Amino acid sequence: MSLPDEIPPVTSFVHEEMAEGTTQTLAAYLSQLPPIVRLRLLAFVHLIEDPAAMEAALDITPSGSMRLTLNTAVTPCPANRH
Repeated sequence: MSLPDEIPPVTSFVHEEMAEGTTQTLAAYLSQLPPIVRLRLLAFVHLIEDPAAMEAALDITPSGSMRLTLNTAVTPCPANRH
């Protein structure tokens, strides 16, 4: 008879500590980014989380530059408009 699949307490603790450290590090880096960059990242995250709520258009010029435009029906807060 095999033992039940359990995560050992030490392993669980290490995962929690790593997740907490990663979250704190990301929060520190994000706070240093300009507001427009944070807004763009947030829009991209929303696209990944709920693609149906966003409209995406990718334009590629002959020179190779790309532009991703994200639109949503949700009106942003005036403080977040750029």
